Amino acid sequence: MEKLRHRFPNQPPQDGGLDIGLLLNRTLGVGAAVILLVLALITCIDVIGRYFLDAPLSGAFEMTELLLAALVFMALPLTTERNEHVEVDLLNMALSPRSQRWLSAFAGLFSAALLATFSWRLFTHAYHSALDGAVTNALEIPLAPFGYLAGAACLLSAFIAFLRGVQPPFDHPGDEDHLEGAP
Repeated sequence: MEKLRHRFPNQPPQDGGLDIGLLLNRTLGVGAAVILLVLALITCIDVIGRYFLDAPLSGAFEMTELLLAALVFMALPLTTERNEHVEVDLLNMALSPRSQRWLSAFAGLFSAALLATFSWRLFTHAYHSALDGAVTNALEIPLAPFGYLAGAACLLSAFIAFLRGVQPPFDHPGDEDHLEGAP
């Protein structure tokens, strides 16, 4: 799936299946881009108001905090699906391809378990925040929806990591060209 997406990013899979990467790009990718645009607008309005009009944007710091958290968690499933997390490959050169595949499967399943645990704790925290009526200090924005968003993003990332663990990608000779942007 990765090789097809990198070579033909706007075409559906040839086997007629669902390309989860395309779906994530069209939903979470667009959402993350909109959040990034809103963050830029908030910053511009705050800076212009602060330095030229002597009237900073009220609550800009809170909005920036919440939107940055939303941006990070919306990008998490995209990063997991693209397999673009930071990795340290110290042993790969010393291991056989079969061992590398087993190690990749273990990493996917371990990541899935860790992300599922994060999701569970984030949902629990969001639930308690909703019960307590937790809001931000200045603008009184409810915090629970952001916790639920973070929990859902971790759960989706856990599912993607689980799929990678169950069926780790093969490294075929000649697959390296998709990393360099070759058509």
